[in-house]
Amino acid sequence: MNIIIIGCGKTGARLANTLDEYGYDVAVVSQNEDAFDALNDDFSGLTVCGEVTDTDVLKNAGCDNADMAIVVTESDNVNVMVAQTLEVVFEVKDIYLRILDPSREAVFRRFGLRTVCPTRIETDILFNLITRDAEQIDSISVCGSSIHFSMQKADKKEIGREPPEVVTGNTKMLFAVRRKSGEVVFADRVDFVIEEGDMVIYATI
Repeated sequence: MNIIIIGCGKTGARLANTLDEYGYDVAVVSQNEDAFDALNDDFSGLTVCGEVTDTDVLKNAGCDNADMAIVVTESDNVNVMVAQTLEVVFEVKDIYLRILDPSREAVFRRFGLRTVCPTRIETDILFNLITRDAEQIDSISVCGSSIHFSMQKADKKEIGREPPEVVTGNTKMLFAVRRKSGEVVFADRVDFVIEEGDMVIYATI
């Protein structure tokens, strides 16, 4: 399967690395060449630097032969524009795009766009973390797949570790921690370290 990822921020780079490890043919497009530094040293996919709304740039990335496209730049407007170009010009059938503004996501979804809104997802998760004390937090559905969240007290061997140092397996990942104060700290924060007394939150796909 040929997958095109538009945007190489934290989400795009991590997704590209994971798909590449699983053997998918991946191409990543970014207008910032330095963003490709976030890809693994052994990343075997294609990287294309250029304006992501430019049809020639998208063609160079192989969009005319793509089975699926993931659009995750930092701009909602750009994501929608690129998604429409992929659908109309390149006739890509499966397109998923990130929309950060929940109110706009609802509008775009009504127009048939397949959207993922991390703002809404994080808000729902945080609400559950604040209002529930059960070990099993909840589950959500994203693009047809269920993501289950669970919380447990940090193990002694995890204290002081950063996310890459916590081995969780292929389908389970460290998502966040809940401090004694009730603060929820997501694992993608630059200064993230598991502390004594933390409740560790895992996400399982």
